[in-house]
Amino acid sequence: MLAQKLVLSYFSKIAAQLIQMIAMFIVARIVGPGVLGTLAFGLAFVSMFLFVADLGLGSAHIKLISEGRDESECIGTYALLKSAVNVLFAVITLGYYLIQKYILEIPFESREHEIVILIYLVITTVSQFFLIPSTTFAAKTEQAKQDIPNFIQILLYQILRVIAAVAGLKAIGLAFSNLAAVLLVIPVYFYLFKDYKIGRFNRELAKEYFKISLPVIVVIIVQTLIYSSDRVVLQYLTNSVEVGYYSAGFAISQFIKLIESSVGLLFFPLFSGLLANRDFEKLNSSINKYERFNIVYILPVVAAVSISSDLVVKLALGSKYTDTIPVLGFINISMYISLISLPYLNLISGKGLFKLSALIHVWSLAVYFAAAYLFVSPGMLGLKGTGIAISLITVNLVLGLTFIYFVGKRIPEIKVLKDKYLFLFGITFSLLFLAVYNLIPDNIYSHFAAVLIFLAVYFATGYFGRIFSRDDYRMVFEIINSRKMFDYINKEITKKKK
Repeated sequence: MLAQKLVLSYFSKIAAQLIQMIAMFIVARIVGPGVLGTLAFGLAFVSMFLFVADLGLGSAHIKLISEGRDESECIGTYALLKSAVNVLFAVITLGYYLIQKYILEIPFESREHEIVILIYLVITTVSQFFLIPSTTFAAKTEQAKQDIPNFIQILLYQILRVIAAVAGLKAIGLAFSNLAAVLLVIPVYFYLFKDYKIGRFNRELAKEYFKISLPVIVVIIVQTLIYSSDRVVLQYLTNSVEVGYYSAGFAISQFIKLIESSVGLLFFPLFSGLLANRDFEKLNSSINKYERFNIVYILPVVAAVSISSDLVVKLALGSKYTDTIPVLGFINISMYISLISLPYLNLISGKGLFKLSALIHVWSLAVYFAAAYLFVSPGMLGLKGTGIAISLITVNLVLGLTFIYFVGKRIPEIKVLKDKYLFLFGITFSLLFLAVYNLIPDNIYSHFAAVLIFLAVYFATGYFGRIFSRDDYRMVFEIINSRKMFDYINKEITKKKK
């Protein structure tokens, strides 16, 4: 069932992202970059403190259950710990908001920004309680139970925010539409989680949670600072319009990030169990299939969208978002680097080398801040949103290469980047497309035709040149095998917990 889990993970996230992109294109054209920037800032402001709502407990929960610990006791202990840190997160975030406003007297751009922050605080706090069932599903590698409620929530939000935008509502109304979607999906989580037994809180088990989670806290803080501070920094250094340009590009590229987060939740418990059993043959096979799928199918799409970012932005958002063009191109590349590196990050965590992972992330955070200062600061290069995107490429490269190095040193049984030549083929082909794309006439029709020709030639060369294997095509048949997928989802959703 691993193939079905991976396929469901990929394509539920891609479907959700397509829905989000369509809704975002409609909303962006109606409300403009200023409103998008206000929403992005409000979410980023709250998200900066999200590490408090986790503190590494989610990773500990997945690891303990995947290693065979008493499931009901784990759920009971995790539920209480998670609830406590959720409340702590809400208090700290609200406290920081009040300190900035009344003690530091640092003004927000508008009253609307403040209200949006408070709405997103409620949204994020409620959403964090969803992680009690969702993280348990992840520990059991029950992909359908993770994806279905998330997809429903996304679908509801996109419908509601389009209605809000068409009705003439601005940032506050759009934020409330997000809150409504979060509240409406609560019954779905209750239904999917109803057969799980919730045991008593176990103090000794709680100590084990914190023993595992302490090094993970550092990783979570670093990841939060890297992926949430970007819009906050832009807001403080520029304004909501610049944040809107950046957020629009980031939103289009999110289809890669969503795949990464979903597959990461699947790989971590899988790798943890396989490493415990020293099943390196299955480990190498799983990693190789993942890498080949990303190189054969995801890489050309990323290259096409990045290189033709001008075409994508003009078609999707219109001429007033021209500043989004370079942001989209660089953000896509940074997300893809992170996606390719994902198995190696999960291998280090699955091996239990949390302290090593923490040290690598701290080093990478220093690299990120140095890059951000160089590329974004008005006193340096002053590239604004484009500078943040380049900073993300830099830090993701450092993270990926460092984790790959340590996997080779600490887990030598793993075959690191087995298909280097396939990856080189994809990169070379993409660079050739970049060169050709810059030479063709600058109009929508020629650029669109160039993208289609690139994809057609890429897959034709791979097929006739025997660069792609039969197994690569079998993955496609697994994807379109709707009967297998339906059987897997039906079996997972309807099975009873003992």
